[in-house]
Amino acid sequence: MKTLIATTLLAAATPALAQDSLVSAPAGAPLPGLTPEELLKFQEGKALFEHDFTPAEGLGPLFRAQSCVACHFGPATGGGDPTTTENVIHYTIRNGDQFFQAFEIGGPVQQHKSLKQLPGGSACQLEPDVVPLSQPGVGTSPRHTPPVFGFGLLDAVSDADIRSWEGVQSWKAPGVTGVANWGVELEGLGKLRAFNLDGGRTQPIGAARVGRFGWKAQTPTLFQFTNEPFNIELGVTSPFWPRENTPNGAQPPAECRIPNQPNDVNSQQSLPLYYFQAFLAAPARGQLTWDVQKGEDVFRKVGCDDCHREQLKTVKDYYAPWPDGTVRRVAALSDKVLKPYSDLLIHDMGTALEDVRPMGRASGRMWRTTPLWGLRHKTRYLHNGSAGTVEDAILIHGGEGQWSRDAYVGLSAQEKLQLKAFLDSL
Repeated sequence: MKTLIATTLLAAATPALAQDSLVSAPAGAPLPGLTPEELLKFQEGKALFEHDFTPAEGLGPLFRAQSCVACHFGPATGGGDPTTTENVIHYTIRNGDQFFQAFEIGGPVQQHKSLKQLPGGSACQLEPDVVPLSQPGVGTSPRHTPPVFGFGLLDAVSDADIRSWEGVQSWKAPGVTGVANWGVELEGLGKLRAFNLDGGRTQPIGAARVGRFGWKAQTPTLFQFTNEPFNIELGVTSPFWPRENTPNGAQPPAECRIPNQPNDVNSQQSLPLYYFQAFLAAPARGQLTWDVQKGEDVFRKVGCDDCHREQLKTVKDYYAPWPDGTVRRVAALSDKVLKPYSDLLIHDMGTALEDVRPMGRASGRMWRTTPLWGLRHKTRYLHNGSAGTVEDAILIHGGEGQWSRDAYVGLSAQEKLQLKAFLDSL
């Protein structure tokens, strides 16, 4: 009996590691349960994610960085940028008196580097992008680089599961009524027969799909979320994004072109980059102390879980495109429970968080509920990295987050510390 009591007391005093061993691992590690072939694809993709592209490989002519890891590096490859705020600048242009849309001349984001600055690219004399603030009606929307941990799991959540929380009116005032954003699935994915969730395609090629990636949930699939930044951030073209971004939107001069356009003809680069992100594990949680558990109670008490939904589930069968044109079921992404603490819906967050860059259904005031897993690895918060602490981020919540923000202000000092302990464990 004494031994049993001692063992019980020791277990109560020893913090338990809080992680789901089926989908999580230390930051930057692969998903548990990958096959040897899938693990090899992950490793090949990671090498390409860390690779510095050259002009001969399709970089440019304008670009923001030479590699994916240049922005996605903290605390491991695939993480966010923990040091820089507002490191992606979206152009916007006024349409009428109030509405803003993407400023597509020269591409939707600022590319502040040019091939002329690199060995092998000096013949190209295009100047880097500058934000033409002097042009009437032009504005900017700054963004902060997010981590991509667990993105394959988010890709594998069904549209129906995301929409199951859509428009659920809470009793709070103002109410919490998140909605799904929508994006158009890449036509080429249909040709690859990829992402046939639960075994069969029920939608036409190029169908609208529920968005889940990006600060405004504007992008529906991970393969699309891989290809688009490959083009607008590094300048590498593909059949999906064939346009070279130049300051005035015109064709680049001959000396700025790579002969074999598009650069990534058969997705020989896009697919490995997709595999790395698809097979990247969710970040493991920290330890479950008593304060962490009490802090989760506080999290629910102030209504954070109205939007930061604890649990989602992946589809029964998730299929990934394979280089030979077939698709493969990925068991490590199929029929799994994940805890991202996000509903992946967009919500009106009030005027303090309003920007000038609507995307799809998301107005300037609407933002996707940021997944909180991996929060302990961040040092900057919100879509533009403007908040230096989690409390700063909470206090700027408005709109549908106003009730929870006010409830947080009313907490005792001990409850705030417990909530911080919980958030620091994620």
